[in-house]
Amino acid sequence: SAPSSEPSLLPSAFPSSTCEVKIDFVEDMVNGIEVNMGDMEGKVDSIEGKINDVEGKIGDMEEKMTGKMNDLEAMLNELLAFVMSTPAPTVSMPVPTVSTPVPSPTPTDPPFICADRTGQWRIGTKTKAWCRNAGRASDTLNFCDLWDLWDDCPKTCGKCS
Repeated sequence: SAPSSEPSLLPSAFPSSTCEVKIDFVEDMVNGIEVNMGDMEGKVDSIEGKINDVEGKIGDMEEKMTGKMNDLEAMLNELLAFVMSTPAPTVSMPVPTVSTPVPSPTPTDPPFICADRTGQWRIGTKTKAWCRNAGRASDTLNFCDLWDLWDDCPKTCGKCS
């Protein structure tokens, strides 16, 4: 075949039949992408429809919850009004009488004799005539408390009164 006078845009290394096959391949790919885009648009539309359904259901639930909350508030107000209008019950409680039993002497208790111990005896590290010292102290009751002399010196400490 005779060479044409028009310059070729294709490089000489690619014969025209190879380019035609490649162009057909690219066209098929573009058509495939367009088909896939159509499928994708359909899926997006389906998802958008489902989202709208969910949003509608959420709106319905919000309305129901608002109604239930209003009902609950009304019931609570009625209960509060009832409680506030009901007088508090009065309860009369008997006043208990308290009696302190007086212990009676048991046969094992020795009889109480109001007499101070005589002589000296030891308390801690000190040996003294404790009842005599208690009677001479400027504050006898404090002295009796300090040395716990109530049982040994009942007369001096004022336990017999």
